[in-house]
Amino acid sequence: MTSDARTTVLDKLTEYTKTELLGGQQADDLTSTTPLLEWGVLNSLQTARLLAYLREEFGVRVPPARLNGHHFRDLESITDLVTSLRAPAN
Repeated sequence: MTSDARTTVLDKLTEYTKTELLGGQQADDLTSTTPLLEWGVLNSLQTARLLAYLREEFGVRVPPARLNGHHFRDLESITDLVTSLRAPAN
C-alpha cells in the first residue's frame, strides 16, 4: 500500500474517531498517537462500532487474534492493522 493510501486511511480514521467516538469531547486534543485505550475512547461498545466502520469503509474484517491492545493502541496502530489486512496476499 502506498504512503498516500496509508495517509487516506489515517485521515478517515481520525475523522471517524473525532466525530463518532469522541463526539466533540477531547476531539481537538486527538492526535495519531493519542492512547485510545488510556483515554477511554475505546470500550467494548465503541470498539464494536469501530470494527463495523472498518468493515464498511475499508472492507476489512479484523480477525479475533488481532483484537488486542497492541493493534488498537492509537490511530497509527489501527491504520497499520487496516493497511496490513488490505494488502494483497503474495
